[in-house]
Amino acid sequence: MAKIIIKTVARPMSNNPEDIIRYICIEFGFSSGLDEDKSVEKILEELAEAARDSRGLTSSELQKDKELARSTVIYHLNRFIDSGLVVKQGRQYYLRAMELSKAIEEIEYDLEKELKKMIDTAREFDKEMSTRLKAQR
Repeated sequence: MAKIIIKTVARPMSNNPEDIIRYICIEFGFSSGLDEDKSVEKILEELAEAARDSRGLTSSELQKDKELARSTVIYHLNRFIDSGLVVKQGRQYYLRAMELSKAIEEIEYDLEKELKKMIDTAREFDKEMSTRLKAQR
């Protein structure tokens, strides 16, 4: 079961890709925005760049040129997987869609589908409770 934390954060004033990735990482709860090394943002940006070429990346490739332990990279990747933004196939990690916006739209679709199931279940509960109350009268 994925847990997504959405925070209310002002949208960046610029269209600078680094600012937008930081914004998305803060919104999803991956980053506080105060992280000095910005490792989680760099990892997500690299995955988004690879997705445009329909490529996945290994944790070793994502660790390259960063002063991060591989375990830290895998920790961030698992958080992306838990949120639904990233999928793993074999040793490769892929952004869920070829574009970050599409990946978020797919998460939106999943959320709507799950909320619909919850609403339908709650309606069944309401109906059953109403029937029970009528029978008690």
